[in-house]
Amino acid sequence: MVRMELRDLHDGINRAVGEELRAARGRRGLTRPQLATASGVAVSTIQRFENGERSPDMHQLFALCDALDVSPIEVMDRAIQLVKRSGQ
Repeated sequence: MVRMELRDLHDGINRAVGEELRAARGRRGLTRPQLATASGVAVSTIQRFENGERSPDMHQLFALCDALDVSPIEVMDRAIQLVKRSGQ
């Protein structure tokens, strides 16, 4: 039971972080290839993040946030709020 709850929480965090990265990219008017060039993170990796398939490690998160001109703390805070609202 606990393992499933942790798995659900993990999946919820992945989705929320991805949604926040996608939203930040949209606010900046960047395509995935443009973000990849600016951040050094591969387009396919960005796609996996945005689709909630996985979350960025700290280096990737900071590179993406720097390219998006957004604070990693802001991304994480918004992601946490999404998870809380969804009841995860």
